[in-house]
Amino acid sequence: MVKKKTIVKLACATMLLNSGMALFPHLAPATSTVQASSTSVAAKALGIDVASYQSADLTAHAKAGSQFAVVKVSEGTGYRNPKGASQIKSAIANDMMPMGYHFATFSSNASLAKKEAQYAISSAKALGLPKGSYLACDYETGQGNIITNGKSVTAKAILAFMDEIKAAGYQPLLYASSSVLQNNINTPSIVKKYPNSLWVAAYAISGRVDKPNFKYFPSMDGVAIWQYTDNWKGMSTDGNVAILPLSISGAAVSQAPTNPNTKHTGTVMYKAYVYKQNGERTGDSYKAYSSITYYGGKTKLKNGKSAIRVGENRYVLASNVLGNSRTFKQDAEVYQGDGSLNSSWKTYKKGSPVKTYGPKHSINGEDYYRVGKDAYVKSEVFK
Repeated sequence: MVKKKTIVKLACATMLLNSGMALFPHLAPATSTVQASSTSVAAKALGIDVASYQSADLTAHAKAGSQFAVVKVSEGTGYRNPKGASQIKSAIANDMMPMGYHFATFSSNASLAKKEAQYAISSAKALGLPKGSYLACDYETGQGNIITNGKSVTAKAILAFMDEIKAAGYQPLLYASSSVLQNNINTPSIVKKYPNSLWVAAYAISGRVDKPNFKYFPSMDGVAIWQYTDNWKGMSTDGNVAILPLSISGAAVSQAPTNPNTKHTGTVMYKAYVYKQNGERTGDSYKAYSSITYYGGKTKLKNGKSAIRVGENRYVLASNVLGNSRTFKQDAEVYQGDGSLNSSWKTYKKGSPVKTYGPKHSINGEDYYRVGKDAYVKSEVFK
């Protein structure tokens, strides 16, 4: 966040559902409400991140609709944000939930990562960041940080940083651009240890952006916060949106186990047949694009297929609702169900992640995957 991020144009299969924007409902209940609080925010809450080159007074941002503020606390092992204490205090005074971030310079050195984490912790405490707050590792190029040493060794160093943060009583997050997360870090190993701990940056356009366009959400597992612009409402401040409910108090979202009885509302993206736990089909089904209520997270049927529970001994395949994560091996056009180009969707770029729904779908004798309503890409374009 020292420099403006390279804009990453990504598309995803997420649908904008009426005025309520029921986005990623499998990550947050549809009943979530947005309200000002210095200790928690609901899913879809908007927020900012700030450093010393932003104002110490965040009142204007709060009035503009920001509900959380991620404040830079430190960098390396020798820099502490001189405005950090005032920014955290201002966030709390304006009913914005405060968080913190540390700009990493440890490259892929795990030993140095631990030292930087300890400095970030001492800085967070000195600046008044409440215990139990989110404290992110900002991992990008700049200030001597080398991101090209290899995915595995880099991930190990980042995990060493996050482990120190957790041990100190803060909730660890990893900030990076979608490109860095895909190409320079073994991100699955991060998410495996700290589920829902990613703060990802990906911009659809440059210039002023007032609210997130979820058509360009960088669909990947483990995202808690999405940074979608570096010029929120023309205020020259990074704009973010919470994908999950976030809270200082209670169990960390990034470490919370899935409650099998937690109720979620989602959208069926591909006709979903209902199965029993033994894998036997019941004869019932849900139509594509219909709303569905399910409980807990993914589970396995007796036949090994991944599913979600929709009732007592009633399941649908998870891929029809939550989708499967895939990555493009080449640029890819989006087509309609009749095989013609879908002009309302932009071309996916090589290396972009996306969610596909259901099995392969045949159109004019060719195999496609569904990525949205009447939106398909050829199966051959995936890695």
